[in-house]
Amino acid sequence: MSKASLQQQKPGAASALLDQFAAQLRLKNDAALARAFEVAPPVISKIRKDKIPFGDRMILKAHEKFNFAVAPIRKVLSGEALTV
Repeated sequence: MSKASLQQQKPGAASALLDQFAAQLRLKNDAALARAFEVAPPVISKIRKDKIPFGDRMILKAHEKFNFAVAPIRKVLSGEALTV
């Protein structure tokens, strides 16, 4: 992921999005969220800390695995919307 992708995301938006996913999927913690998204737990941590963006791969997984729509995810990440 490039720094441009990270700059397009509102600070803290990815963390809030992860919280929404965890709540909607009824997951108790970030480790469960990492398992659900099939990524290593440090990836979730880095996304929460805005070290790496909630990128296209994560958006695609959210859509394919959990049927979340792509457009609302992008709006939340850009700060245009508050919820998915």
